[in-house]
Amino acid sequence: MKNSDRVKKISLSLSVILAMILFFCLYLINLSRNSKEDNISQDSEPVMVTTTSIKSTELKGNKSIYSRYNPAGFSKVYINVFSSRDEEGNTINFSDFDLLADWDRDFNPILDAYVQFADKENQPKEQRIYMPNASIRVRGNPGASLKSYRVKLVDGIDGINGQSVFNLDKQLNDPSRIANKLAHDLIIDLKHITGFRTEFLEVYIRDDSIEEDESFNSYGLYTHIEQPNKTYLRSRGLDEKGSLYRAVDFNFQLAPGLKNANDPEYDEQAFETVLSIREGNDHTKLIQMLKDINDESKDFIEVFNTYFNEDNYLTWLSINILLGNVDAMSEGFLLYSPSNSSGFYFLPWDFEGIFQWMDDKSDLANIYDAIEDVDLHRKYLQVDGNLEKLKVRIEELKSDTFSKDKVKYLIKQYKPILLEMMNQYPDNVLLSIPLNEQIAYLGQIDKKILLNYYDFIKYYEQY
Repeated sequence: MKNSDRVKKISLSLSVILAMILFFCLYLINLSRNSKEDNISQDSEPVMVTTTSIKSTELKGNKSIYSRYNPAGFSKVYINVFSSRDEEGNTINFSDFDLLADWDRDFNPILDAYVQFADKENQPKEQRIYMPNASIRVRGNPGASLKSYRVKLVDGIDGINGQSVFNLDKQLNDPSRIANKLAHDLIIDLKHITGFRTEFLEVYIRDDSIEEDESFNSYGLYTHIEQPNKTYLRSRGLDEKGSLYRAVDFNFQLAPGLKNANDPEYDEQAFETVLSIREGNDHTKLIQMLKDINDESKDFIEVFNTYFNEDNYLTWLSINILLGNVDAMSEGFLLYSPSNSSGFYFLPWDFEGIFQWMDDKSDLANIYDAIEDVDLHRKYLQVDGNLEKLKVRIEELKSDTFSKDKVKYLIKQYKPILLEMMNQYPDNVLLSIPLNEQIAYLGQIDKKILLNYYDFIKYYEQY
């Protein structure tokens, strides 16, 4: 064989071998690419998180935060309010708060402020400074004759008792001026529920946009109620990664505005006309819970036990019945869902309307009509044996947590503060009823709780 033929054969063999090697490499590269694409495709699909029911999981809040809590605590807060600029660059002052109105919910300016807390005997020096450590805005009813405020300390500033947000409520819709405070102080030690810390404050404000305003002006008695947020959850030993909602107009129905954040039609403002979002941005569990509750083909008890802890629910419902908190059936309460659970716990928050009976002009709603208007409550009480469970829980609370002695003890702690503050400006001109009548009514609160219990017994016997 000629050398040239041998060379040709060797070259041909090498070419075939190289072609095979190249084909194999291309195959491996393509296989790797397809595997990566599959992984990407899988990652892009929604991940279904396996969650657990809370049927047998007790809500255990950290009660040690109350170890130094004084129900009769009374502090002073001094607030310097500064001229600030809004998002459009316009200058806004403390006087702009007076322009707020019910019909204009889009105008709610936030101003820089400097906040100082002091005990009852001390007062900060009168000095003109510009050293913001907080922001201040109006909260609640914007058209009130004297506003309520939310004060938020800037990041890095130490708050009081670990709190950095202060809800300064004037409580003008509460003729007793102690409704929220009394309710939360009563339920401090209750199992299956967590309440909120409250404190009486005398609020002083100085408008530092006015050169002539050299002194702090007293705005009278306010009640601070702890802010429902991550800090609250953390301090109670609860899951700060969980979801937290405040009911605005919520009947446990899937209202049109309740959509998940990834829904193209999601509108946060529309969502918050039903439920205010305190923490969390994934509403998948909430929407599924509402679908299941309103699905008539599903067994209600199974659905209830999937999403709610019965002890927590019964305690929450009993508290509101004994206090006559009609509004809480569809507004003002909180729903908390841990991140690793499919369920929701009820947390009581707003009790402002429980003593409207003190105002002779009030037209009181019936709490049992309100219960019937809410799908969850109505369906629960229609189940055989559940009304009996509610009766047992209400009787337990009536004889202990809401006993005559406990109620009168707390009111005795509050009375000196009320007598002092309600007798001076501006509270003496803001009272909805004369001070002597207010104090007399406070002495009847334990009797009213007992009457609420008797009303429940009538409802129980007629059901």
